[in-house]
Amino acid sequence: MRVGTRLTLVLLAALTPVLAGYLYWTVHHSTSIYDNDMRRDLRATARSLAPAITNDLAAREWNEINDVMLRLSRVGTETALLTPGREPLRIAPGFPPGVVNEASRVARKYPFGAEFSLADSGVNWFCQVVPLTDRAQKPIGYLVVAQDWTDITEDLRDRTTGSIIAALLVVGVIIAIIPLAVRRYVSAPLDELSSKVIGFSGDELRDQARSGDEVTLLTEEFRRLDQQLETARRDLLERHRRELALERKLQHAQRLATIGTLASGLAHEIGTPMGVIRGRAELLLNAYRSEEKAARGLDVIVTQIDRVTKIVRMLLDYGRSRESVRSLCDVRQILNHALTLIETEAARRKIDVLTEMGHQPLNVICDAGQLQQVFVNLAMNALDAMTPQGGTLRISARREIVNAGACLKITFADTGKGISSHHADQLFDPFFTTKEPGQGAGMGLAVSQSIMRDHGGDVTFESAPDGSRFFVSIPIADHGTSQSRQSNEA
Repeated sequence: MRVGTRLTLVLLAALTPVLAGYLYWTVHHSTSIYDNDMRRDLRATARSLAPAITNDLAAREWNEINDVMLRLSRVGTETALLTPGREPLRIAPGFPPGVVNEASRVARKYPFGAEFSLADSGVNWFCQVVPLTDRAQKPIGYLVVAQDWTDITEDLRDRTTGSIIAALLVVGVIIAIIPLAVRRYVSAPLDELSSKVIGFSGDELRDQARSGDEVTLLTEEFRRLDQQLETARRDLLERHRRELALERKLQHAQRLATIGTLASGLAHEIGTPMGVIRGRAELLLNAYRSEEKAARGLDVIVTQIDRVTKIVRMLLDYGRSRESVRSLCDVRQILNHALTLIETEAARRKIDVLTEMGHQPLNVICDAGQLQQVFVNLAMNALDAMTPQGGTLRISARREIVNAGACLKITFADTGKGISSHHADQLFDPFFTTKEPGQGAGMGLAVSQSIMRDHGGDVTFESAPDGSRFFVSIPIADHGTSQSRQSNEA
């Protein structure tokens, strides 16, 4: 059963008893008022007539009594006189005998007066029995006053019927209005909402959904949507987890690509100390000189081996995959470590690297390994932009106020050929590169941008025909944060 039909039945079930009660009360109240008014009129007539009849009866003025009875009969009121023994004494011509007999019985039972109703020959009579006494309070008879209430009863019946018909009309109007109001303000909006909700269902569910009521349909559909949303949320979380894992793999792949570029330049650097080691070893094998010279030769061998070990360790540290851990770091140290990795490549390409970082610590909260990867990526891009003609790479770091907050801005400025305006919008897109095939995967800037945004910073650039400038922005750790980090580390 649909909601509109159920609501209509509930409203009718609630209103019908109220209307029935109100109808009963109205009919009963109006009937009671009308009946009491008629009774008061008859009582008043009997009380006003009793003194005159008493005087005429005491004086035996029968003509006067007959005249009064005839005049009352003309206005619909019948009278009769009973003896003190309750026997009929004088009766109006239209007074029914059955009413006289009942009046005699009532007078015997209630000697001080009473009133009663009686139906006789299809006529409804209402009678008043009034005792008559002389001046000495001695009973001299009874006055019986009767009125024909047949028309009054029919009038009350007509009034009751009219009230019932009016009530039925009101109920009919309510029955007609309630469904219209329910349909317009309840069923129609629910149907529209149900249609929109059904639109989310598959074709196999629509016919089945149409057969149910709106509330059940909406409840089931919202439950189904909740399940779908929960499934979608889990899928999004799983997808985000996979994307995060993929991003970390891309960052590590970019490190390995950078290592491949650096390896060609470091091969000569590693070969030179190894050649020295070989020569010194041959010298020790072939020379039979003093122990002092042998000691110096061995010292040279150890120094060169330490140099090779340091270079290899830097490459291993840079290429190792590890979890992201953030701590309070001095950007100057991270920059110096990154520049150590590229200094051999820069020297091979005849590029001067100049730094300007000041003497004050530049502390930020970061993952040092990720920040070093950004610096190496930007520095290697600058070296590629200045190859083969050579040039100068200037790296500076300074504090700035951006949006009412302090940040550190590191600038990488090269003297290369600049970036074409056609490529400006695609520069940070993954796998986009302007290098020759085999020289780059196009992930360096995309990975660097992702790392900096994850740190709350950004990577931007400016380009001109005489070179490009890349800017790395990262929030500076305030004094409170620095103290908190230091206390936690302690």
